Amino acid sequence: MAASGTQRTVIALSGGVIAGIFGGIVLTLYGLLAMVARGGDPWLTFKAPAAPFFPELAFAPGFDAAVVALGIIIHFAISIGWGALFGLFAFGANPLRTVLFGAAYGAFVWLVMYRLVLPLVGLGDLAASAPVGPAILEHVIFGLALAVGFLPFQRRIPMV
Repeated sequence: MAASGTQRTVIALSGGVIAGIFGGIVLTLYGLLAMVARGGDPWLTFKAPAAPFFPELAFAPGFDAAVVALGIIIHFAISIGWGALFGLFAFGANPLRTVLFGAAYGAFVWLVMYRLVLPLVGLGDLAASAPVGPAILEHVIFGLALAVGFLPFQRRIPMV
């Protein structure tokens, strides 16, 4: 028996949330490795998402438990939101299309975050100063991780 529209939405959203958590983990690990490879402070990876609330503390070197915790919460809330939206859009595609859509979706996430969200929360200078290529790559990796994380929840919708 085919799933109802409500059941499809629940599967798509819940799968998207889990995929968002997976994508957030992958993005964090990638950012952490990139930061360490550049010789930067690894704590900035965790603190930077808290910058709209604590800009000085978020970009200060070293560990700050409250800012790290807030940064992690914000990062995963955003990742989960993007993941849930991904699940709604990707549900019903075959695995290859899901992965290809994930890559394109990651580029779209970069565009929205760097051109709209970051400037709206007072981080426009940060977004403008980030090297475009690496930032897009980071978000394409996020999109691919979302897609891979969503594959166990993917269901083909039969053509009628």
